[in-house]
Amino acid sequence: MSKEEVLYTKAKIGRRMLAHFIDLGILAFSAIILFTLSNVLLTKAPFYTSRQETLTNLRNESGLYIDGYSILTYVSNDEEFPTYFDKKEVLKNGLEAFYVSATYFESPFEELQDYRARQLEAVENGVHLFVLSDDKVVENTAYNNDEGWYNFYKYEIENYATGYLTNNHEFVSLTQFSFLFALGEIVGSLTLCFTIFYLILPLTCFKRGRQTIGMKLEKFALINVHAVNVNAGVYVGRFFFMLIIFVYLNFFAFLIPSILSISMMFLSKSSSSLVNYVFNDYMVDVTNQKIYYNALELEEAKFTLQKASIENKEFKLK
Repeated sequence: MSKEEVLYTKAKIGRRMLAHFIDLGILAFSAIILFTLSNVLLTKAPFYTSRQETLTNLRNESGLYIDGYSILTYVSNDEEFPTYFDKKEVLKNGLEAFYVSATYFESPFEELQDYRARQLEAVENGVHLFVLSDDKVVENTAYNNDEGWYNFYKYEIENYATGYLTNNHEFVSLTQFSFLFALGEIVGSLTLCFTIFYLILPLTCFKRGRQTIGMKLEKFALINVHAVNVNAGVYVGRFFFMLIIFVYLNFFAFLIPSILSISMMFLSKSSSSLVNYVFNDYMVDVTNQKIYYNALELEEAKFTLQKASIENKEFKLK
């Protein structure tokens, strides 16, 4: 079938962008609501709570966590720990417990000795922070600076202890599960909401013109190269292209596909976005026009228009 000679007004880019932001706003709001509800329900399921309980216990056993929170986060509460002395005591006790933990070290002697060596090497303004006393490493009273000791323990946790902690297979496995579970909820919520607003509604409620809510409000629609409605099969393929490129790939590619698509809209003569270009379709203004559902409907409309034109024409006979 050749291209049909039907005049449509090109949808203005400004209105298309506005419709896009309306759709994105609806999508984001709906996805957040869905994510919140699913999170409330799924995080109470036994398969999740048992793993979280194990992870919490594992963290607390390390000495580097208190009540499930990192001790660095825990001591940041200035009301409960108002001085550097209070803060550094928590960090010191946590490190001492961690480096003798049988849960994290099969033989903690080597890691503990490395920690002791780093303590003895710590110097500030020519004064050692720690000294040996009865074969034990203790804070040097000649130094007497709680902030300095706090900074040492903080640095030790961030640069050494945390690394040992994350080498524990069970800890890593449970932490990855929590991350992947949350990521799955986010992707699942986005996918479901995207499917509702970009596939189900354009195939059912707004099937003439395959409109989204934003397109409906801004009064423009989608037509194929033959100037009629995009058929369902093609639109489903178009939807999956959008889902993969503009949802999944955007998530990992820092919005590069969207930036490329918007750039194409401004640079191309027909204001075609990436998806318009790939599927050879167009966005048109339907403020004063309608989209013909198929070629038969288009031909009937042409015939009716032609007939009306002939019947209303005045002839002058000589």
